[in-house]
Amino acid sequence: MQKPLLIIGNKNYSSWSLRAWLLLKAFNVDFNEQLIELFHPSATSILDEHAPTGKVPVLVYGENDEKVTVWDTLAITMHINDYFTDIDVWTGLSNSETKSHTSIRINSAYCQSIVAEMHSGLTGIRSEMPMNIRATAKIQPSDACLTDIARIEEIFADCLKNRSKDSYLFGQFTAADAFFAPVVLRLQTYADASSIELKPTTKQYCETMLNNPHIQAWIDSALKETRVIKEDEAGKIISVVGVLADLN
Repeated sequence: MQKPLLIIGNKNYSSWSLRAWLLLKAFNVDFNEQLIELFHPSATSILDEHAPTGKVPVLVYGENDEKVTVWDTLAITMHINDYFTDIDVWTGLSNSETKSHTSIRINSAYCQSIVAEMHSGLTGIRSEMPMNIRATAKIQPSDACLTDIARIEEIFADCLKNRSKDSYLFGQFTAADAFFAPVVLRLQTYADASSIELKPTTKQYCETMLNNPHIQAWIDSALKETRVIKEDEAGKIISVVGVLADLN
Protein backbone atom coordinates (compact mmCIF):
# COMPACT_ATOMS: atom_id res chain seq x y z
CA MET A 1 0.00 0.00 0.00
CA GLN A 2 1.25 3.49 -0.86
CA LYS A 3 2.57 5.53 2.05
CA PRO A 4 -0.21 7.90 3.15
CA LEU A 5 0.12 11.66 3.30
CA LEU A 6 -1.22 13.50 6.34
CA ILE A 7 -2.00 17.17 5.77
CA ILE A 8 -1.86 19.13 9.02
CA GLY A 9 -1.92 22.71 10.30
CA ASN A 10 0.46 24.74 12.45
CA LYS A 11 1.75 22.51 15.25
CA ASN A 12 1.53 25.23 17.88
CA TYR A 13 -2.21 25.59 17.40
CA SER A 14 -3.79 22.69 15.50
CA SER A 15 -5.19 20.32 18.11
CA TRP A 16 -7.08 18.20 15.58
CA SER A 17 -3.90 17.75 13.54
CA LEU A 18 -2.06 16.58 16.65
CA ARG A 19 -4.62 13.85 17.27
CA ALA A 20 -4.25 12.26 13.84
CA TRP A 21 -0.47 12.73 13.71
CA LEU A 22 0.03 11.24 17.17
CA LEU A 23 -2.18 8.26 16.37
CA LEU A 24 -0.16 7.45 13.25
CA LYS A 25 3.10 7.77 15.16
CA ALA A 26 1.92 5.74 18.15
CA PHE A 27 0.75 2.85 15.98
CA ASN A 28 3.89 2.81 13.83
CA VAL A 29 2.23 3.85 10.56
CA ASP A 30 4.83 5.10 8.07
CA PHE A 31 3.52 8.33 6.54
CA ASN A 32 4.52 11.63 5.01
CA GLU A 33 3.28 14.90 6.45
CA GLN A 34 2.55 18.21 4.79
CA LEU A 35 2.06 21.24 6.99
CA ILE A 36 -0.08 24.12 5.80
CA GLU A 37 -0.47 27.56 7.35
CA LEU A 38 -3.88 27.87 8.98
CA PHE A 39 -6.00 30.82 7.80
CA HIS A 40 -3.41 31.70 5.14
CA PRO A 41 -3.91 32.04 1.35
CA SER A 42 -1.01 29.67 0.70
CA ALA A 43 -3.12 26.80 2.05
CA THR A 44 -6.06 27.31 -0.31
CA SER A 45 -4.85 25.26 -3.28
CA ILE A 46 -3.83 22.30 -1.09
CA LEU A 47 -7.13 22.27 0.78
CA ASP A 48 -9.11 22.66 -2.45
CA GLU A 49 -7.34 19.61 -3.88
CA HIS A 50 -7.57 17.30 -0.88
CA ALA A 51 -9.98 18.52 1.81
CA PRO A 52 -13.72 18.49 1.02
CA THR A 53 -14.42 20.51 4.19
CA GLY A 54 -11.51 22.88 3.75
CA LYS A 55 -10.09 21.76 7.10
CA VAL A 56 -7.21 19.70 8.45
CA PRO A 57 -6.24 17.01 9.14
CA VAL A 58 -6.73 15.06 5.94
CA LEU A 59 -5.24 11.64 5.15
CA VAL A 60 -4.76 10.80 1.47
CA TYR A 61 -3.12 7.99 -0.50
CA GLY A 62 -3.44 6.39 -3.91
CA GLU A 63 -3.81 8.11 -7.28
CA ASN A 64 -6.53 8.96 -9.78
CA ASP A 65 -9.50 6.57 -9.48
CA GLU A 66 -7.80 4.75 -6.61
CA LYS A 67 -7.18 7.83 -4.49
CA VAL A 68 -8.46 7.46 -0.93
CA THR A 69 -9.31 10.61 1.03
CA VAL A 70 -10.16 10.53 4.72
CA TRP A 71 -11.12 13.74 6.52
CA ASP A 72 -12.21 14.32 10.12
CA THR A 73 -10.04 12.98 12.92
CA LEU A 74 -12.50 10.34 14.07
CA ALA A 75 -12.83 8.98 10.52
CA ILE A 76 -9.04 8.92 10.20
CA THR A 77 -8.84 6.97 13.47
CA MET A 78 -11.29 4.34 12.27
CA HIS A 79 -9.58 4.10 8.88
CA ILE A 80 -6.17 3.62 10.47
CA ASN A 81 -7.62 0.87 12.63
CA ASP A 82 -9.14 -0.88 9.62
CA TYR A 83 -6.27 -0.65 7.14
CA PHE A 84 -2.92 0.44 8.61
CA THR A 85 -2.22 -1.41 11.85
CA ASP A 86 -2.44 -4.86 13.36
CA ILE A 87 -2.83 -3.27 16.79
CA ASP A 88 -6.37 -2.31 17.77
CA VAL A 89 -6.39 1.45 18.41
CA TRP A 90 -9.21 1.18 20.99
CA THR A 91 -7.36 -1.21 23.29
CA GLY A 92 -3.69 -1.07 22.30
CA LEU A 93 -3.76 -4.87 21.98
CA SER A 94 -3.25 -7.11 18.98
CA ASN A 95 -6.39 -7.69 16.94
CA SER A 96 -6.33 -11.36 17.88
CA GLU A 97 -6.70 -10.42 21.57
CA THR A 98 -9.52 -7.92 21.29
CA LYS A 99 -12.39 -10.43 21.37
CA SER A 100 -10.88 -12.84 23.88
CA HIS A 101 -12.27 -11.39 27.12
CA THR A 102 -15.32 -9.41 28.16
CA SER A 103 -13.07 -6.98 30.07
CA ILE A 104 -11.30 -6.09 26.83
CA ARG A 105 -14.65 -5.45 25.14
CA ILE A 106 -15.65 -3.21 28.06
CA ASN A 107 -12.43 -1.19 27.73
CA SER A 108 -12.90 -0.92 23.97
CA ALA A 109 -16.44 0.42 24.40
CA TYR A 110 -15.28 2.88 27.08
CA CYS A 111 -12.43 4.09 24.87
CA GLN A 112 -14.71 4.58 21.86
CA SER A 113 -17.22 6.44 24.01
CA ILE A 114 -14.80 8.95 25.52
CA VAL A 115 -13.15 9.51 22.14
CA ALA A 116 -16.57 10.34 20.70
CA GLU A 117 -17.35 12.53 23.72
CA MET A 118 -14.13 14.48 23.20
CA HIS A 119 -14.75 14.70 19.46
CA SER A 120 -18.28 16.05 19.68
CA GLY A 121 -18.42 17.82 23.03
CA LEU A 122 -16.44 19.54 25.79
CA THR A 123 -16.76 22.77 23.83
CA GLY A 124 -16.24 24.97 26.89
CA ILE A 125 -12.59 24.06 27.33
CA ARG A 126 -11.99 23.88 23.58
CA SER A 127 -13.30 27.40 22.95
CA GLU A 128 -11.81 29.09 26.01
CA MET A 129 -8.48 27.25 26.07
CA PRO A 130 -7.30 26.98 22.46
CA MET A 131 -4.12 24.96 22.09
CA ASN A 132 -1.12 27.32 22.23
CA ILE A 133 1.91 25.20 23.09
CA ARG A 134 4.53 27.93 23.37
CA ALA A 135 2.48 30.16 25.70
CA THR A 136 1.61 30.39 29.35
CA ALA A 137 -1.65 32.33 29.55
CA LYS A 138 -4.21 33.42 32.12
CA ILE A 139 -7.94 33.22 31.45
CA GLN A 140 -11.12 33.64 33.46
CA PRO A 141 -12.74 30.25 32.87
CA SER A 142 -16.52 30.16 32.59
CA ASP A 143 -18.69 27.69 34.44
CA ALA A 144 -18.94 25.70 31.20
CA CYS A 145 -15.16 25.47 30.94
CA LEU A 146 -14.77 24.41 34.57
CA THR A 147 -17.53 21.83 34.15
CA ASP A 148 -15.64 20.39 31.16
CA ILE A 149 -12.42 20.21 33.16
CA ALA A 150 -14.25 18.43 35.99
CA ARG A 151 -15.67 15.94 33.49
CA ILE A 152 -12.23 15.35 31.97
CA GLU A 153 -10.74 14.77 35.41
CA GLU A 154 -13.54 12.30 36.13
CA ILE A 155 -12.67 10.39 32.95
CA PHE A 156 -8.97 10.34 33.80
CA ALA A 157 -9.61 9.16 37.36
CA ASP A 158 -12.00 6.43 36.25
CA CYS A 159 -9.63 5.13 33.57
CA LEU A 160 -6.52 5.27 35.74
CA LYS A 161 -7.85 3.75 38.94
CA ASN A 162 -5.93 0.60 39.87
CA ARG A 163 -3.27 1.33 37.22
CA SER A 164 0.38 2.20 37.72
CA LYS A 165 1.07 5.92 38.21
CA ASP A 166 2.79 6.27 34.82
CA SER A 167 0.02 4.50 32.87
CA TYR A 168 -1.88 5.65 29.81
CA LEU A 169 -5.67 5.73 30.12
CA PHE A 170 -6.12 2.04 29.32
CA GLY A 171 -2.65 0.82 30.18
CA GLN A 172 -1.40 0.66 26.60
CA PHE A 173 -1.50 3.79 24.44
CA THR A 174 -4.88 4.01 22.66
CA ALA A 175 -6.91 6.41 20.56
CA ALA A 176 -8.20 7.95 23.80
CA ASP A 177 -4.71 9.18 24.68
CA ALA A 178 -4.36 10.71 21.22
CA PHE A 179 -7.70 12.48 21.51
CA PHE A 180 -7.01 13.86 24.98
CA ALA A 181 -3.41 14.89 24.18
CA PRO A 182 -4.46 18.45 23.23
CA VAL A 183 -6.29 18.71 26.57
CA VAL A 184 -3.01 17.95 28.35
CA LEU A 185 -1.30 20.72 26.40
CA ARG A 186 -4.17 23.13 27.08
CA LEU A 187 -3.94 22.47 30.80
CA GLN A 188 -0.20 23.08 30.67
CA THR A 189 -0.80 26.46 29.03
CA TYR A 190 -3.66 27.76 31.16
CA ALA A 191 -4.31 25.82 34.39
CA ASP A 192 -1.61 27.09 36.75
CA ALA A 193 -1.67 30.62 35.35
CA SER A 194 -5.44 30.74 35.80
CA SER A 195 -5.42 29.26 39.33
CA ILE A 196 -7.25 26.14 38.18
CA GLU A 197 -6.46 23.42 40.70
CA LEU A 198 -6.04 19.99 39.15
CA LYS A 199 -6.31 16.64 40.90
CA PRO A 200 -3.11 14.63 41.52
CA THR A 201 -4.27 11.94 39.09
CA THR A 202 -4.69 14.55 36.36
CA LYS A 203 -1.26 16.02 37.02
CA GLN A 204 0.35 12.59 36.90
CA TYR A 205 -1.38 11.67 33.65
CA CYS A 206 -0.35 15.00 32.12
CA GLU A 207 3.25 14.26 33.10
CA THR A 208 3.04 10.81 31.53
CA MET A 209 1.72 12.27 28.28
CA LEU A 210 4.25 15.09 28.20
CA ASN A 211 7.01 12.46 28.54
CA ASN A 212 5.75 10.59 25.47
CA PRO A 213 8.51 10.90 22.84
CA HIS A 214 6.08 11.61 20.01
CA ILE A 215 4.41 14.43 21.94
CA GLN A 216 7.85 15.80 22.78
CA ALA A 217 8.73 15.75 19.07
CA TRP A 218 5.50 17.62 18.23
CA ILE A 219 6.21 20.21 20.94
CA ASP A 220 9.78 20.69 19.69
CA SER A 221 8.44 21.41 16.20
CA ALA A 222 5.76 23.75 17.56
CA LEU A 223 8.35 25.79 19.46
CA LYS A 224 10.23 26.42 16.20
CA GLU A 225 7.20 28.10 14.60
CA THR A 226 7.06 31.89 14.54
CA ARG A 227 3.63 32.68 13.14
CA VAL A 228 1.07 34.17 15.54
CA ILE A 229 -2.55 33.38 14.64
CA LYS A 230 -4.77 35.81 16.52
CA GLU A 231 -7.84 33.60 16.05
CA ASP A 232 -6.12 30.94 18.18
CA GLU A 233 -4.77 33.19 20.94
CA ALA A 234 -6.69 33.56 24.20
CA GLY A 235 -6.28 35.18 27.58
CA LYS A 236 -3.43 37.27 28.93
CA ILE A 237 -0.11 35.90 27.72
CA ILE A 238 2.21 35.56 30.71
CA SER A 239 5.22 34.14 28.89
CA VAL A 240 6.29 32.57 25.61
CA VAL A 241 8.99 29.98 24.95
CA GLY A 242 10.66 28.77 21.78
CA VAL A 243 11.98 30.58 18.73
CA LEU A 244 9.35 33.33 18.96
CA ALA A 245 10.57 34.21 22.47
CA ASP A 246 14.15 34.36 21.22
CA LEU A 247 13.13 36.74 18.42
CA ASN A 248 11.54 39.08 20.96
